[in-house]
Amino acid sequence: FPFSPEIVCDPLLDYNIWSSLHSINSSGKVEPEQRLILAATRVDSHSFFWNVAPGAEAAVGSFVVLLAAAQALQEAPGSRDLPRNVLFIFFQGETFDYIGSSRLVFDMEQEKFPLRLENVGAFLELGQVSLRNDSVLWMHTDPISRRNESIESQVQNLLEVLRSSGSGSGVSLQEPGNSQPLPPSSFQRFLRSRDIPGVVLSDHRTAFRNRYFQSIYDTAENIGMRYPEGLTPEEQLEFVTDTAEALAQVGTLLARALFSLAGGTGGTESIRADPKTVTRLLYGFLINSNNSWFQSLIKPDQKGILGPFPQHYVAVSSPTNTTQLLQAVLGNLTGTRMNLSREQCQDPGKTAGLQPELYEYWWVQGPLEPNSSSRVPGCVRSRVRLSPALSPAFELRRWDSREFSTWTESRWKDIRARIFLVASRELEV
Repeated sequence: FPFSPEIVCDPLLDYNIWSSLHSINSSGKVEPEQRLILAATRVDSHSFFWNVAPGAEAAVGSFVVLLAAAQALQEAPGSRDLPRNVLFIFFQGETFDYIGSSRLVFDMEQEKFPLRLENVGAFLELGQVSLRNDSVLWMHTDPISRRNESIESQVQNLLEVLRSSGSGSGVSLQEPGNSQPLPPSSFQRFLRSRDIPGVVLSDHRTAFRNRYFQSIYDTAENIGMRYPEGLTPEEQLEFVTDTAEALAQVGTLLARALFSLAGGTGGTESIRADPKTVTRLLYGFLINSNNSWFQSLIKPDQKGILGPFPQHYVAVSSPTNTTQLLQAVLGNLTGTRMNLSREQCQDPGKTAGLQPELYEYWWVQGPLEPNSSSRVPGCVRSRVRLSPALSPAFELRRWDSREFSTWTESRWKDIRARIFLVASRELEV
């Protein structure tokens, strides 16, 4: 009787999504003396039930803010001439002992990523930011690395830039106190390897304000998303909720701070995150990803990634829908529409001057033509890349690692049963 053994213990894996303000050669190395600003957040969440992880406050609110800030910074006047580059990173698998951030640090140390750790001049991370009390965000810093005088002065500069960026944005910023340790954050994985000046922004001072952290109840309602009754799905997509307005304020603060940290001079009042974009992102990542806007941003062969209830659970089959959608959204928000044919867009190496080592090219479905079912496709050029989010423990084949995540998932077979209804004995007779 032939039987094949079931494979067990597949590692949890996916991809980190990253993009930069100025082009970086994906196969080259950033010069050692260059200092970049890293702006980061997590993408995934989980719950007791497999693949039922809405993660509204745990992840979605934060990565939506970072997407909006990336767009606002890209469109800011003078952003192309900033002396310092800004790197936007969306970490996958953070819920399971920081898979994404630990892998990126590992790759930086092994020189398998264009940046090294010494290139990181400052680190800004968005923790949970959707449940702000009285519009307050807390600026968490690491008391241990701040004992170093050089780091301390850079952290003070970071805090000062954030405070000045907060004025006029609708967000007030406070510090929880110098001796309080950092909350759980990806930044900790970087600090394990090197002292880096950094700040983690969150809506809580000590205990999480999110009562439904990593639960099936961390939904759009948990972060106060409300729509008037009777709206069609298309109207909901465009309706700017109070939550979207509040998160756009955080995006504005972040974009202004990044502009200043990257060496921008002059007023940042004109830099604003777009509440319209934020409301569309929240609707797409929390309520229904199969909407007209997301449909216009993806490749024609990606229709299967759109569904009614987006889930943000890292798994063994990658990339997940969230990763692919985030890549598409970030590319469209920060990229440039190019006048290229489909063939040129899908094979940029054959056309002179397209520089595929600096840019990614996406042939997207495009929006629907007015009163028609046909679309206006086109080519988008962006700086969005993927990097592996597989724990270094599996790369090193160290299954007993205490340093890196070793989370795996078993495969299971579907158990099925069929019930046959039988008539009563009397009826049979």
